[in-house]
Amino acid sequence: MQKMNWFLTCILLFSASILGAQNVSLKGTVSEKSSGKPLVGANVYFNGTTLGTVTNKNGEFLIRNVKSGTYEVIVSCIGYNRVKQQITLSGTATKFNCELEKSTSTLSEVVVTGTGTPHHLKNAPVQTELIDKKLIDRIAPSNFNDLMLAVSPSFDFNPGVMGPFMQLNGLGNDYILVMIDGKRTYGDIGGQNDLNRINPDDVERIEVVKGASSALYGSEAIAGVINIITKKSGNKINLVNNTRGGSYGEWIQHNNLDLNFGRLSSKTSFDRKTTNGWQLSKYELDGDDLIETDAMAQNPSTDFTFNQMFSYNLTQKLSVYVQGSKYQRNVERPLSVRKYGYSYDDFSYSAGAEYLLGKENKLKVDWNSDNFNYYYKYNQASGDFVAGDKAKQTEQLRQSLNMKGIFKLSDNHQLSVGGEYVNEELESKGRLLGTSADVYTLAFYAQDEMKFFENLLLVAGTRYVTHKEFGSAFTPKVSALYKLKDFNFRGTYAHGFKAPTLKELYYHYRKRGFLFLGNPDLKPQTSNYYAVSAEYIINKLSFSITGYQNNVNDMIDYQTVKTSEEDAANGVKRTRQHYNITKAGTKGIDFLFNATLGAGFSVGGGYSYVDAQNKTDSIRLEGVAQNYGNIRLSYVNNWKKYQLTANLNGRFQDDKFYDDKSGNAKGYNLWNLTTIHRFKTNGAFNFELSAGINNIFDYVDDSPYGSHYGTISPGRTYFVGLQIAFNQ
Repeated sequence: MQKMNWFLTCILLFSASILGAQNVSLKGTVSEKSSGKPLVGANVYFNGTTLGTVTNKNGEFLIRNVKSGTYEVIVSCIGYNRVKQQITLSGTATKFNCELEKSTSTLSEVVVTGTGTPHHLKNAPVQTELIDKKLIDRIAPSNFNDLMLAVSPSFDFNPGVMGPFMQLNGLGNDYILVMIDGKRTYGDIGGQNDLNRINPDDVERIEVVKGASSALYGSEAIAGVINIITKKSGNKINLVNNTRGGSYGEWIQHNNLDLNFGRLSSKTSFDRKTTNGWQLSKYELDGDDLIETDAMAQNPSTDFTFNQMFSYNLTQKLSVYVQGSKYQRNVERPLSVRKYGYSYDDFSYSAGAEYLLGKENKLKVDWNSDNFNYYYKYNQASGDFVAGDKAKQTEQLRQSLNMKGIFKLSDNHQLSVGGEYVNEELESKGRLLGTSADVYTLAFYAQDEMKFFENLLLVAGTRYVTHKEFGSAFTPKVSALYKLKDFNFRGTYAHGFKAPTLKELYYHYRKRGFLFLGNPDLKPQTSNYYAVSAEYIINKLSFSITGYQNNVNDMIDYQTVKTSEEDAANGVKRTRQHYNITKAGTKGIDFLFNATLGAGFSVGGGYSYVDAQNKTDSIRLEGVAQNYGNIRLSYVNNWKKYQLTANLNGRFQDDKFYDDKSGNAKGYNLWNLTTIHRFKTNGAFNFELSAGINNIFDYVDDSPYGSHYGTISPGRTYFVGLQIAFNQ
């Protein structure tokens, strides 16, 4: 009995010590150093733990249930320099007030995509282009395509009936890895990533790393990586409704609800987008003849997206999450054009955990499943179908397991290691050689970040991948940063590997009299990417210039082949089949600049020259222009409870090359004007009104339907929007 009493006493003492340790709290305020005004939405967190919060409307914060001890507290806020402070917690509560200095550029922002680890933008060894929240807000884009065209001359989008096809420095969407919060998107339309599910209203920032990044991210990343980081709130309740209406029946709704109750956080979002579409020309190319048509350059469409994420901090070191997303898109076509439109739906879900091993070390595991379906949706009776019926054309499934560890070996070495298993399946009746196909890849990678001197950083890594159909490959990458006063100099070499997709190998389809065929004899594509850059940074001015060359071996493209007699009898006018271009590639120069002029004015922009070549046939790659540029002039002014933001943005590019009867796509320049009006209240509600004019000078490319277009802008359009936000 005495032993039992001692045992119970020890348990009680141990429990009391734990409860005592959990009752320590940190509270305080975060304010602007120059004016003393409280900062709303500033992040306050303990480095190396899962504990953190954001400031309320009065700049106040409170973090409860922290074990006593000494911590490194980090305070950050968009537009301000980050602060680190060592704090010892004892007793029941510790007070900490922090003042932040304004940052005049985005260079103090932290980026993660280039190396997979956090770095200040100006100190990132891998050159990263950052599109931050302030810039996104000034542009006020209706979709992801308009955003990227407005802010980066390196991007372009080729219009298509099923959706736009993205390019980065002359290489297409299938060479670009698009991620949302570090997880790759999946499912495609017309062989390209479906970008319609990305809503700019939910984007906190976008990080772009150009060139082959196969060492870290795998085979899609020959042209580059786009990592879209979504908005997250640490407020107890954060409710946002954003509504926008515009010309041609544009109607966009974004709704977001963040809830944070101690260790449990929830993020829910729902988006809806509609448009009535438009015509550019009443005529269509039919061989060498022009005929009248009802076909539309932009078809009427409706999109729905629902996302739900739960995260839970099990301890100060261990956090877990689960996430699910449902997306649906319906594209209508006039009854006189086709008996069906298109319908897409996607369901994805993921789960993961992160364990922190001190301030610099951590382990992560993520599992993801993504199922994407493509249908014909009939608008009238046809065969066995009636109006409203859907007929599935393809189903794509991708499942992946990722594991990663980050370890700081010393002050000058940080090691990242990881592995990835991916399984992909494609099903289609009548479009495959057979009814289904599948493939898997297994990969391992390692990367070391080395600091030789205070001004010299080097990152070296490699990835080993085993592919079910194409064997094994290594993809090394080396990047270096040398800092000389106000200058940064960077250099990169990377080797890329991209296996043919299941669609490129086995898929076939018909479109407007053309037959497109897969090719099971395709070879994997490889690339060698070289880049050097110089960046000049002072307080209110930054500019960079980058020269690059991306040599792609066995590039996959289409070529015209002989049409069989049977296909010709069934109405096929021309047959195109995938093949390998032995030697191809792009080279060019990117120039970017940003300057704060004073009195609320700032200016920014860039220019990109691209030389994209099929070196085997000594001809330019199709669908690529040579000169791209954009420029923007912004004005911001604050009154007591009102802020005005005005942004004038211009985009220009020359003709895109095409080697067919339709000829080149015309070059263009477009100018957009956006104004944002923010109204502050003393309560928990905030209001924001936006209004703008797109394509101010009313440019329209009225080439016949079926031509190659540089832009499918319908001319001058208008929009207004209202955002209502509630924070507590």
